[in-house]
Amino acid sequence: MDWSDIAGFIGSAAPLLGGVLAGPAGAAAGRLVASALGVEDKPAALAAALKADPQALIKLKQIEQEHVRELRRMTIEAETARLTQINVTMRVEAGAQDAYVRRWRPTFGYVAAGSWLLQIAATAYAVVVSPGNAAAIIQAVTSLTPMWGIALAVLGVSIQQRSRDKEVAAGREPAGLIQAIASRISGPRAP
Repeated sequence: MDWSDIAGFIGSAAPLLGGVLAGPAGAAAGRLVASALGVEDKPAALAAALKADPQALIKLKQIEQEHVRELRRMTIEAETARLTQINVTMRVEAGAQDAYVRRWRPTFGYVAAGSWLLQIAATAYAVVVSPGNAAAIIQAVTSLTPMWGIALAVLGVSIQQRSRDKEVAAGREPAGLIQAIASRISGPRAP
């Protein structure tokens, strides 16, 4: 048993406390709760104390109210550490010289485009060869819409991000959405 196993139960009375217990700062929050309730610093011991004492959830709410700043600080620190790790990973990926790491976005694009073309060609062929089954074929293709929606959304984000990466590598700060729209509306400026 770990702290996240009891986080949902605790979160029913003290949502902030339950959220912290479920996250990376769960052990620190667990120590705080165990100390306040006078039980051993173990998830199983805390779970047993909560089951044995009907007033424990009220005590948890009081603990949450008394330590709201500390709990928020724990949450922010844990999220900051998580985002720092993601940033490090992204920097390593961006600086990688490995061809696969650099080319996964274009590879995904080519695979998605090839799959799309193959599906359209197969659909057209099936409708021409068996026009009596056209409605069922079209319905089957339509049922793939969610899959294609996700794949094409990933592809769109990948393309947009790759364009941003290229701008940054070229030493230009990429324009934000509002700036891009404004520049397209206003058109090129005369020198």
